[in-house]
Amino acid sequence: MTATRFARSLAELRALPHLSVSQLKTFVGCPRRYTLAYVEGVVPQFRPIALAFGTAWHEAVGFHLTASTRAAPADRDEVKTIFRERLSIAVESDRVPVLFDDGEDLGKSMDLGMRMLDVFLDRVELPENVIGVEVPFALEIVDPEYGDVLDVPLVGAIDALVIHDGKPAVWELKTAKRKWAADALEYDLQPTAYAMAAEHLGFEDPELVLLVATKTTKPDVQVERLARTKADRDDLAVTAQSVTAAIAAGIDHPIRGWACKGCPYAHACR
Repeated sequence: MTATRFARSLAELRALPHLSVSQLKTFVGCPRRYTLAYVEGVVPQFRPIALAFGTAWHEAVGFHLTASTRAAPADRDEVKTIFRERLSIAVESDRVPVLFDDGEDLGKSMDLGMRMLDVFLDRVELPENVIGVEVPFALEIVDPEYGDVLDVPLVGAIDALVIHDGKPAVWELKTAKRKWAADALEYDLQPTAYAMAAEHLGFEDPELVLLVATKTTKPDVQVERLARTKADRDDLAVTAQSVTAAIAAGIDHPIRGWACKGCPYAHACR
């Protein structure tokens, strides 16, 4: 797989025909959900609170990284204010209602976010330099065996690209109910795409760091240094090619199971 540089914003890249890791994961999980979300453009019945929470988290931590230096960190109260404001906007928007988990509400989610931010800000050392947050990329997808190039690029954005301990590093920022398991650490496609994108931008052999803020009673930060090899890159390419071929062939079937209960598109699933 090779990369093509685009001097365009993420919004501009997403306006063009493309693939994303989210699209790939959605199709692999349930082709019908992919069709409803990305082909038919069905409006979801709800938005899980986890998505709204994660978006607010990224904006708050992104502000912390870009507005801080080691000598002068951003004001903690300002970081928390950004989180509260972004979460409120997402929840109170009348576009798509946000669905809370049992026993949760906006106030409890905000309180949890404040505790998580305190732990994150205390535990995660600021890098020497922040090159950028939400750094857009577009990667050409090349068949590892025959060299054929897909018609559309893989588009996304690196959460944070930094210099830490004198080396370039990709920081992937996540929130989760629990720490990531070993199989997710080894096989998740997102870090593979991020590592490739950073190399495309000229950062040879970047360190790949996963920072998972947990939504546990006592919040924690899981810090994992990941490795991605040529085999991982080839797996991403083959997955993208297989999914693209299946979509072109009109593959569209539901995968019934436990995930249906919490699917935002279940109301339109036939």
